[in-house]
This record gives sequence, C-alpha cells and structure tokens, in this order.
Amino acid sequence: MSTSRTIRAGILALPLAAVLWAAAPAQAQPNKQQGAPTPPTPKQPDEPPIIMNYLVMVAVAAAILGANAIPSKRGHQD
Repeated sequence: MSTSRTIRAGILALPLAAVLWAAAPAQAQPNKQQGAPTPPTPKQPDEPPIIMNYLVMVAVAAAILGANAIPSKRGHQD
C-alpha cells in the first residue's frame, strides 16, 4: 500500500521536476552584452492642486457635520 502511494507521488512529481529543470537557465540576470539596467531619471513633480484639496476637505467636513446635525427622531419613550 505504501509503495504504490510512493510510486504515484513520484509519477506526479515528475512533471513538476521537468518544469523546474527547464526553467533553471531562465534566471533574472542582466545580459552581459547589454550591461546592467539603469534606473529611470526622476523628473520634476507636478504642482498639487492645493485649492481643490482644500475645497474637498471643506466639503467632507460639511458632510460629516451635516450628518451629525440631523436629529435622531427618537421619541420620549426611548
């Protein structure tokens, strides 16, 4: 019983071993002829829209305060 299970596991492991063996040469190394890759050069970042950020902040704060200002409609028996 144990021997057949071991043989079956070995047969199932063969395709995995074949794939790993075939992928071994495909390493993530730079090509010696091309040299090492260079990082991209950073450029000047764009100016953030400061006024629009403040308007959005005011709108969110107004929505929060407005939602809190709505009465809860509870009666005197609660």
